[in-house]
Amino acid sequence: MHAAITFPENRLRTKRAGSLKRIQAIKPIKQFQQFIEESDWDERLLGYEKYMNRFFCGIIIPSSIFFIPICISIFSR
Repeated sequence: MHAAITFPENRLRTKRAGSLKRIQAIKPIKQFQQFIEESDWDERLLGYEKYMNRFFCGIIIPSSIFFIPICISIFSR
């Protein structure tokens, strides 16, 4: 078993290193918040609405075809 020896100057560096990791973790969150608040992502998303509706209808129809026989077998018991 190894024992860790910490010196006072090492504690300061490790605290500083830990705080830098937290700051770096917060930075992408702040960038995402800035993107949501300041960009026109919602207006651009409305431009793709027709294609997204077709895509999701293409997912819903096959999944309903798959699950209808399963539901019928469950409810017919």
